Amino acid sequence: MNDILVISYLILLSTVKFLFVPFLSVHVHNYNFITASLINIIGGLIGVTFFFKTSAFFIERAIKKRKRALELGKKKQKRIFTPMNRFLVRVKNTMGMAGLAFLILPFLSIPISSIISAKYYHLKKKKMLALLYTSSIIWSFLLSAIAILF
Repeated sequence: MNDILVISYLILLSTVKFLFVPFLSVHVHNYNFITASLINIIGGLIGVTFFFKTSAFFIERAIKKRKRALELGKKKQKRIFTPMNRFLVRVKNTMGMAGLAFLILPFLSIPISSIISAKYYHLKKKKMLALLYTSSIIWSFLLSAIAILF
C-alpha cells in the first residue's frame, strides 16, 4: 500500500516537475532504472495531455487578465521581447516543432512547455502532441540513466 502511494505521488509530481522525478525515484526511493523511467513516462504523458488539451483556457485567461489590468491602470504594458521570449522564438524559428518539443520540455516544466507549444503550433495540434509525447519518453529514459549514473 505504501509503495502505491509513493508511486502515485511520484507520477503526480512528474506531471509538473518532470526534470526532478527520476532523481527522487532513484536516490530517495531506491527504484531501478525501468521503474524510475516508467514513473516519469506515465507522469509526463498525463501532464502533457492535460496541459496541452487545456492550453486554450490558460492562454485566454492570461489575455483577459492582462487586458483587465491595463484597463484599470494597475499594470504597465508587458515587455514584448524578454530574454526567454527571444530564446523560444529563436528555437522555434531555427529548429521548428521538434526542436521546441525536445529542448523546452524538461527545462521549463511540462505545464509551461505544453502551453507554449500549443500557442505556437495551434494549427498542428496532433503533430505537436505526438512530438511532446516522444520527447517526454526520450527525456524520461535519459534523465533516469543520468540519475542511475550519478
